[in-house]
Amino acid sequence: MRNNATFIDKEQRKNLNKIDSWLREDTLEINEEIVLRVRELITLIETRGHYYESEAEVLNMIGEEYNNWKRKNR
Repeated sequence: MRNNATFIDKEQRKNLNKIDSWLREDTLEINEEIVLRVRELITLIETRGHYYESEAEVLNMIGEEYNNWKRKNR
């Protein structure tokens, strides 16, 4: 299995910050352990400046949850 790195750009960094803030503040429907792990992953990605395919899957899942939350709370 290949695990290519994708470097984050300014827009991705902005989106990671949005998700991190949401996890920090509005975690009503998400398990606390998951919140902690995802926030750690976001910090790691921001520090490294890139993410791997396996990490992208996690980010996509949490991004979907964020988008669903946004739609419900308009």
